[in-house]
Amino acid sequence: MDEKEILDGLVENFFQGWDVMPTGGGFLITTDWRFPNDERIEIHVRRVGDREDLFLVTDGGELTNLMFSHGVDLAKDKDSLRVLTGITEQHSIKIADYQLVRGAGADELSPAVRSMLEAIKEASFIFWHKIKSEPRDSLH
Repeated sequence: MDEKEILDGLVENFFQGWDVMPTGGGFLITTDWRFPNDERIEIHVRRVGDREDLFLVTDGGELTNLMFSHGVDLAKDKDSLRVLTGITEQHSIKIADYQLVRGAGADELSPAVRSMLEAIKEASFIFWHKIKSEPRDSLH
């Protein structure tokens, strides 16, 4: 076994269980990575207008929805927004309308998807720890 065989095996295993489904304006990538509540992480890739070479990569607002459903309202919790902004900036991602977003050209699409996944995963575990460590009144 050499380095190439190890890398090839890692590539094959890394994407096993992922689904890429075409949508009207792009793709929905369902990963086998999961939020702390065990839901699969999905990444939306949308074409920008009629261009075939420009994309918007987003979490579709799922991270902020998860946080909100557990009592973290970014509109009111400026400290949490600051933490999330710090995480997203490290991955060249912006927050727009409570969605994580990143633009990408065709040649940057794969790294943009990976960065989005890394940011979602990092933020979700930081906030899950915060959510589970702070006593809150039940929302339901």
